Amino acid sequence: MNTTKRWAGMLLMGSVLSVQAQFPEFKYHEIGRTGEMLLGQSSLADLDRDGDLDFVVGASGSSIWWFEYQSADRWPMHELGSNAFTDRGGVTMDVDGDKLPDQVSGGSWYKNPGSKGMWTRYENGSVYAYDNQAGDLNGDGIPELIALSPQEGLYVYFMGSKPDKKWKKVKVDDGVPGGIAAQGIGDIDGDGDMDIVRSDVWYDNLDGTGTSWGVHRTLGFVQSVGKFARSARVYVIDMDKDGDMDVVQCEANNPKSRLVWHENKDGKGINWYIHPVVSEGDQDMHSLCVADFDNDGDLDIFTGGGPATEVLYKRSFIYENVEAGEKWAPHEVLFKIENTDAVAADVDGDGDIDIVSKTWKDDLVYYLENTHK
Repeated sequence: MNTTKRWAGMLLMGSVLSVQAQFPEFKYHEIGRTGEMLLGQSSLADLDRDGDLDFVVGASGSSIWWFEYQSADRWPMHELGSNAFTDRGGVTMDVDGDKLPDQVSGGSWYKNPGSKGMWTRYENGSVYAYDNQAGDLNGDGIPELIALSPQEGLYVYFMGSKPDKKWKKVKVDDGVPGGIAAQGIGDIDGDGDMDIVRSDVWYDNLDGTGTSWGVHRTLGFVQSVGKFARSARVYVIDMDKDGDMDVVQCEANNPKSRLVWHENKDGKGINWYIHPVVSEGDQDMHSLCVADFDNDGDLDIFTGGGPATEVLYKRSFIYENVEAGEKWAPHEVLFKIENTDAVAADVDGDGDIDIVSKTWKDDLVYYLENTHK
């Protein structure tokens, strides 16, 4: 049996199992429209400390807004700031230690005022970012900023004691057009510190300080030629529950994206085994969310519908994990609507995982409510 037929059979078998398990439906809600296109900087965080999650989104090099969750059909829009020095990259993180999520967008960061007024803008000296991530790379309890620019490279930025001044930077490597979002950090080699995954390679945090990095070119999966060579979305997580970090990865900026997860066979990030999820896709996978969407105890994957999709309809799917990461059942949860840099979490606090996303070629922001019973 050839690979295509074998894979189609696996999906069909998974679909039968899925019907029996009654996979949850996702209800579409329009959150609002920003009035500007080229939307990036997706984040979910409780910005107003009311116990639910709000959504941050910004236009490329322009304005940033946050949508306040009040109910599934009510998300008042607030302007957060302007003049964001970023391409698409943005992340929420507590910059000044006041326990409020601030917004970092490339070379700009915005202080959360704790109210619904405008946020104070500062410059941190970061590159104009395609991707941003945040994580504690040196174990001091304070997050660092990871910024990726295709032109300028991959950098780590340390805030120091005066985050209103320029942040200290350390160059990790050259840049690619997207490759550290949606969650490109984790302890790949099991040595107790956080490493970085960038599409086709991973970087070992050599001394646990985040200032010295060793490169491992052991993730050979994404397309390596063309305008968007090495462009991907990555997610570092323990897919098989064996105690080490694996890597979920899809190609991005590619009309025929593929989706796999890399099993960390030796727990050190040297030997990997590739498990296919989508071997021959017809969608641009410019979103990647990994979560237990059906509350059955294992991890599922949401992706699809990106702006580079060339077929008539953009379609987004949750691939249900029906047999320990070996068999997957596709569930279409979004049709005809573009999907870029989605984020997933329990937005409404009802115990299941929802999805919030937006378009790139339009100004639409929307919410996919998980109606799991």
